[in-house]
Amino acid sequence: MSKVLTQDLALLRSKADNLFNIRKLNVWGNELSDISLVRQMPNVEVLSLSVNKISSLRDFGSCLKLQELYLRKNNIQDLSEIRYLMGLPELRALWLSDNPCADTPNYRLIVIKYLPRLVKLDEKAIEPAEREAAAKLDFTLEEGSPTKEESSPSPSKFKKQNSQFEQASNEPLEKASPEVRRSKSTVSPQKVNILFGNLFVKGLMFL
Repeated sequence: MSKVLTQDLALLRSKADNLFNIRKLNVWGNELSDISLVRQMPNVEVLSLSVNKISSLRDFGSCLKLQELYLRKNNIQDLSEIRYLMGLPELRALWLSDNPCADTPNYRLIVIKYLPRLVKLDEKAIEPAEREAAAKLDFTLEEGSPTKEESSPSPSKFKKQNSQFEQASNEPLEKASPEVRRSKSTVSPQKVNILFGNLFVKGLMFL
């Protein structure tokens, strides 16, 4: 059963009167796995959540004023979870060591590459040489995030669909599909009414 970060616990530990006013929160070592409450903390700047059971970074994507995030010894398996932190403009310190994702080859360079605003990763400050190496790293975060081709149809796909439609529209009636034959051969009652209405008006003009 998952253990949830509750409002009562957050207010008790932060000594704030409401979630909106929380700036720093330390809930180290509470076996928490559900920390979705942080989505309701728009002004939080420092989160200390080490030694818990957190498995995703998704909820932190709503903390736009977050500057420091400590998550040592949790259960974050996939390094691509850092994509949820890419939109945090003020994040400067991140601690992910002792998570399964930290065993990923080139872990440190990958994080630096996709979170270039970081000043410190785990217990070590980021060196200029690391930034240079990260910039040259041939690695793409793909796990869990749709590629450009998956998220929007390609122009060639649209072109193929349009050409099929044009071909169907220009086919002889006897060779066209049943749907096309119906669209070509069927005149709706509305079109008939409009046609006779126009003829009636033109007839009145000659009277």
